[in-house]
Amino acid sequence: MVLYLIKANLILALLCLLFQVLMHRDTFFGVRRLMLWGIYLTAFLLPLWNLQELMTGDTTANAMAASYAANILPTLEVTAQRVAGMGIEQAEPGCGMWFVGMMALWAFIYIIPVVWMTAKLVSQVAYIIYLRCTCPRIITLPSPFGEGAGVRLFPRPCSPFSFGPWIFIHPEGMDEQTLREVLIHEQTHVRQWHTLDVLFSQLVGILFWWNPAAWVMRREVRMNLEFLADKAVADYLEMKRERVNSEKYDIPDLSDSNSYCPLGGEADIFHFSLKAYQYRLLGFTTQTNVATIANNFNVLPLKRRIIMMNLRRTPRTGMLKYILFVPVAAALLFASNVDALARTLDGKVEKPDNKVYEVVEVLPEYPGGQEAMSQYFTTNIKYPAEAQEYGIQGSVRVSFVVETDGTLADVKAVQTTDLKTGLALPEVAVVAFDRNKSAEENEQARQQAEHEAAGVKALKAEAERAVKALPERWTPGKDKGQPVRVHFTLPIVFKLQ
Repeated sequence: MVLYLIKANLILALLCLLFQVLMHRDTFFGVRRLMLWGIYLTAFLLPLWNLQELMTGDTTANAMAASYAANILPTLEVTAQRVAGMGIEQAEPGCGMWFVGMMALWAFIYIIPVVWMTAKLVSQVAYIIYLRCTCPRIITLPSPFGEGAGVRLFPRPCSPFSFGPWIFIHPEGMDEQTLREVLIHEQTHVRQWHTLDVLFSQLVGILFWWNPAAWVMRREVRMNLEFLADKAVADYLEMKRERVNSEKYDIPDLSDSNSYCPLGGEADIFHFSLKAYQYRLLGFTTQTNVATIANNFNVLPLKRRIIMMNLRRTPRTGMLKYILFVPVAAALLFASNVDALARTLDGKVEKPDNKVYEVVEVLPEYPGGQEAMSQYFTTNIKYPAEAQEYGIQGSVRVSFVVETDGTLADVKAVQTTDLKTGLALPEVAVVAFDRNKSAEENEQARQQAEHEAAGVKALKAEAERAVKALPERWTPGKDKGQPVRVHFTLPIVFKLQ
């Protein structure tokens, strides 16, 4: 779960950055809305997509996975003075409880903002439902939400807002044209179900409150919804301006759709101009917003809304840049599967009628995850004295099979690699005789090679012993819903201080 959340947040941050760089100022507001939903869905669903079977036979994918396994894959690090697992250091007995306490503290720190923001969200929704029940309906408008939809009279001055099928206004001080523009703006929010976008972005912001990308995405969602509503008003004004020179101008009264008002002249042309709408929009900045989760008429920053209204329409060729989303998503999908592939690099093992899987839908896991395994190793693994004495250090990759009952089989340290070069360390001392050196020097070189080989063997032996001694059974891997035998690799790093 922790790994999934990390992947989801990284994908959200990268795609949010792509959106900001390429799509921040175009006028394809409907496409932008789909793109923002696509970013959210990609961030949540991409880490769940398993491509190991396709990637296993790919040379490039295996090379990248090998590099990932050597440099990034979470390992258990063992030093002569301490044992550190997955970034957790242990200096003395009892530090395992310190780690548990720290994890509980971090969970507490995470939960407090989540609970507070969730309570705030619920209270705002409850308040709007209360308003719906107490505010009288003054206008019934066509709506996909049925009879309950309509315009309701808010009892005190406020910025007009909508939530779900309900529109709330305080029309005092509004002229007829302003009221009409407000209704067109808010009806756009209602007809296009903008409340769903607002609530979903709000929930993501609550769950990922520590991720700046979640808040940037929330802001972009809200602003894009306002762009869509402003565009609807702009289209209405454009249509009215084209007809303003007629002898009679059709402006239906809110209560009588058959009424007409004679208009014409330059004053009326300005009255139906986009600039006049922007002036009227600025008039709402002094009015308070009732709820932050509602689609408020005066959502700030107004400056950006006015700029977007005055921008030229982006040419249709500008949509080509949205195609970049596809290769970026494909690259992120590949990267999200490298971790699982890196754990199955030691060759496929298969026995008659008892298959050992390299690629499964659900990987095996030690009870409690990497943290629990780290706590066990902190008190049960030691840096071999032979390796310490001769300065031997390296990364030992322990290969084993997790059986269907969670037990381990075929535990074997398959390779020890140098931490700097990444090359395999030899377990057999092979030193060529050098004629340019004395017999004593050649003997010293041979003994040094033997000591190094013995140190490497000691590291592998200790890594094997520690893995075999794991006290808990693993949760077995699953394929097609059934427990299966799975080949697994665990890197353990031995490093001198």
